[in-house]
Amino acid sequence: ATNPLSHSGCFFTYDEMHQRFIFTNKIIDKNMLTKIFRKIHRILGLLLSILFLMWFISGIVMIYHSFPRVNQKLKLARQESLTGPLPAVDSLLQVLPDSSRLGGLSVDMYLDRPVFHLKGRQLPAGLYADSLQVVGKPDFNEICRIAGQLGGSVAYRVDSLNRLDQWIPFGYLTKEFPIYKFSFEDDARQEMYISSKSGKVLQWTDRNSRFWAWLGAIPHWVYFTSLRQNQALWINFMIWASGLGAIMCFSGLWIGIWVFWKNRKKGLRSPYKKWWLRWHHITGVVFGVFALTFVFSGMMSLVDIPSWMQKGKTRNREVRFRGREGGMLAADLYALDYRKIVDSLSDVKSIEWASFGKYPYYVVNSGSKKQFIDAADTSCLSPFTLTEEMVRETVREIHGQDTPYTLEWMTDWDDDYFSRRNMLTLPVYKVVIDDELHTRHYFNPETLYHRQIDDNGRLRGVLYSGLHSLNFKFLAERPLLWNVVMYVLMLGGTFLSLSGVVLTFKWLGRKIRKLFR
Repeated sequence: ATNPLSHSGCFFTYDEMHQRFIFTNKIIDKNMLTKIFRKIHRILGLLLSILFLMWFISGIVMIYHSFPRVNQKLKLARQESLTGPLPAVDSLLQVLPDSSRLGGLSVDMYLDRPVFHLKGRQLPAGLYADSLQVVGKPDFNEICRIAGQLGGSVAYRVDSLNRLDQWIPFGYLTKEFPIYKFSFEDDARQEMYISSKSGKVLQWTDRNSRFWAWLGAIPHWVYFTSLRQNQALWINFMIWASGLGAIMCFSGLWIGIWVFWKNRKKGLRSPYKKWWLRWHHITGVVFGVFALTFVFSGMMSLVDIPSWMQKGKTRNREVRFRGREGGMLAADLYALDYRKIVDSLSDVKSIEWASFGKYPYYVVNSGSKKQFIDAADTSCLSPFTLTEEMVRETVREIHGQDTPYTLEWMTDWDDDYFSRRNMLTLPVYKVVIDDELHTRHYFNPETLYHRQIDDNGRLRGVLYSGLHSLNFKFLAERPLLWNVVMYVLMLGGTFLSLSGVVLTFKWLGRKIRKLFR
């Protein structure tokens, strides 16, 4: 039977009319959905457009400059070399309480006296090595001497702070109050923050690092003191801002693609006539996916991956523990007297007792480099390096005796071990574990660096550093290409955000004028 309704002189069957009804319904549904997305995009753009512009501009600066922190190399260089009467470790252990548990030990200079730094339970933080007396709370004169020694110039001003400021915005530092802030007369305009409780340098900035922080890390990480000092509040703000930003980007991307699709017969061009709106539409379609992944990956740096996305349970045991065996320092394993290192090497700044599993070694910091000395070899000062047998013992300790694995000597990067800034060195021992998480271990025999990664770690790497910093092996091996791609995307995101800010203010201006009219 034919339908009595006709169109252009033609009759339609019932099935044809039904199909046309379904098609029309889909058009209506998509139009309604697009209208909803327009409202969402406009409201969230009103709230977040300036924040997005700030994120993209500061992200460009963050490629080269981060938030200032204590310059450990400079601090070590200006620190005095180990000297003076140094006791045997046995003498140190004899003065410790029987109930104490020594978990870590190091020695360096505190002003002009050597000091043992202790870690563990029921232990003082430090003992003077020349008298084995407890290091007390420093007085103001001692703190001034520390600042003068490390600053390398004269401080023209000292402030006593009982409130956090822009360069120490972290809430956990309140336990160090009062904090002394030293401002120096040198060309770099150094500022140093020192704890009154311990004499520890908490922050060390100069004019250059402060300038770039205002353009980069502070706006990018929203490191404003009033917000950052409350860590829970700061984390919640960042999660909600980036989460809503991801919704804003998705809704804008939907609108942009839908508008292009509706006007596809007119060619691949934006139908908008106004300059800012047209270019917001174009850059939104071109760079919208990057803006979405950029803000989403920023959120993923602060949240845990949902359990439904993870595979199995990661076994994340510490392998390279420093100087501990069952939580206690196994002092009897250190056959080499640490004083021999001080006598044999020049410019020794500090010595730390450490171990890789049951194998002891010393971490020796000098003015120019860090060395690892075998603590079991008493014949000479020999460097401590990992052997294949040490690596195999460690793998069996982590995964059990019966877990199958393969070990190889790797001299080139792979998908799990690469570095854009040459922070990871080669060659390394690569261990492939035959388990459900496809676990890999990488042991550097010279630097003693250990990297463990599995499927859950790879997922987190993609969701954060991969999407946020383009940390992929293909680009990491091509620094010039990485810079080109990153700059194009960041500049595109910046212009997209700028056009959004302009459109937001234009829309607000129209609403205000309409209200007063």
